[in-house]
Amino acid sequence: MQTTLSRSSLKLCTPLLAALSSWTSFNSAVLAAQDPLSNAGSKSMMEISKNGARSVNKGSADFFTGNVQVEPLAQAKDPARVSAGKVTFEPCARSAWHTHPLGQMLIVTDGCGLVQEWGKPAQVIRPGDVIWTPPDVKHWHGASSNSKMTHIAIQESLNGKNVEWLEHVTDGEYSAGCASGNAASLLDDVTPALAKYDKDVLTKLWERPELNKRDRCVVTVAALIAKNQTVEMERYFNLALDNGVSPAELSEIITHLAFYSGWSNAVSAANVAQGVFANRKISHDRLPKGSPELLLLNKEAEATRAIRVEEQFGKVSPGVVQYTTDVLFRDLWLRPDLKPRDRSLVTVSALIACGQVAQIPYHLGRAMDNGLTESQASEVLTHLAFYVGWPNVFSAMPIAKEVFEKRDKKGDT
Repeated sequence: MQTTLSRSSLKLCTPLLAALSSWTSFNSAVLAAQDPLSNAGSKSMMEISKNGARSVNKGSADFFTGNVQVEPLAQAKDPARVSAGKVTFEPCARSAWHTHPLGQMLIVTDGCGLVQEWGKPAQVIRPGDVIWTPPDVKHWHGASSNSKMTHIAIQESLNGKNVEWLEHVTDGEYSAGCASGNAASLLDDVTPALAKYDKDVLTKLWERPELNKRDRCVVTVAALIAKNQTVEMERYFNLALDNGVSPAELSEIITHLAFYSGWSNAVSAANVAQGVFANRKISHDRLPKGSPELLLLNKEAEATRAIRVEEQFGKVSPGVVQYTTDVLFRDLWLRPDLKPRDRSLVTVSALIACGQVAQIPYHLGRAMDNGLTESQASEVLTHLAFYVGWPNVFSAMPIAKEVFEKRDKKGDT
């Protein structure tokens, strides 16, 4: 049966049809607002990356050492520029040295690891720790030697690039990082107050410009050997090598201090250095020769010294006087693999460390003759206060004051 409507009926229905049309349009708009799929053409949708659905890749050997798993979490889409990834390091695994153009945030989620900024000691990181690395700061991060570590890494891209990869972290650098990190961890576990001073005060000490980091390493290594403090030697031997002290120079420091702090102390230091050299794959040909060609002797100055010592002590111990001339000043001090200034720096540091104030005037004066400035000598005292104790340094300061004043007067005349 077919139903028809008259013109008058349609005219009567027009308001009703208009109302129905308006309602339909309104209802469609509401549904569109509630359903993002219906609006996909005009606005980007929220995306959810389900756990377990993302691929996990092995970290490239170009950028990592050891077993590393990388799970990309998010890749920025214009105009955003943030990316994130979950990285798991097996024990001893680590990244290469690298920088980020806009910095990086790490959030540790599992295990125990290390992070190190170039030129500074490594630090232990644990679950819940958040690490911010500023733009263009050279650093590395990875697992400790006996635990895996997982972190989430968040960084921004600049001109499409979020990282600049550099050289690999060597085994020696990693071992040094473990040593310094373990030392910091020990302090946190046993004496939080000392850990605070270590982080807040000692770190700033090493940044003082009056003495560069290489010289600070020489001073510290000399003090440790002089006092036979083997626990810290591995850490600071590695730090010295990282800051420009060559293997030959470190070897020569140990040899030099056999005469100024005792044979056994030098042998103890050599035992630690053997492990450091092995980890860094430092070959024997990079070490000093047993009998190198010696530096030229200042005959006039040496003759003056020898006469003075002979007059003072020739009848007390002729053997000591003879060895002092033949072995120390006409052989040891002329060996070429440690510059005279550095030998003096090592000697003065060892004397202060051991409280041997009677020998400081001659050797501090000799150090300054060899190129150590008064401001550098002053900073050596400041640095050593933390490594050999305030009493030893305060015992040395009146001697240093006397040496400085005599040299100042001599310069005025």
